[in-house]
Amino acid sequence: MHSTNNWLIHEHSMYERLLSRCTEAVETEDWKTVDSLFKRMISHLKRHMALEEEVLYPAYEAETHAPQGPTGALREEHDHIVRLIKDMVRVIKTRDSDHVIECLAHLEKQMIKHHEKEEDIFLPMASHILEAKREVISRQLAEFDASNAARKWDI
Repeated sequence: MHSTNNWLIHEHSMYERLLSRCTEAVETEDWKTVDSLFKRMISHLKRHMALEEEVLYPAYEAETHAPQGPTGALREEHDHIVRLIKDMVRVIKTRDSDHVIECLAHLEKQMIKHHEKEEDIFLPMASHILEAKREVISRQLAEFDASNAARKWDI
């Protein structure tokens, strides 16, 4: 998060670091590390997206009465990122270093663009709009059970 006064802090930088570490591991053809790091990123990202899609976005939509507002675009970006991740799982299995690095760079670029939209536009706005429900939403985020997430990744 760029701003410390935003109570809707997300750990986007963790995903970016994991992708960078994956790229470094591909460059040395340490495929065991690549597999491990990518699986770890997917695991964290599944929970992250579920928290947004099932707690944060619905709270914002209910408060603003705008179900097709910015959250619709953010959900579409999630769909695109999930498709890229599924493709990436297949690409990593090829062990073609150059192609894997190229695809990782594309995935990272898409994720950074999405993170910037959330961090610079959506989250500050949502933080302000949802301030009156801060305790309830914070509790829902903390208690969320990702094992029951609606999005099924099939990977």
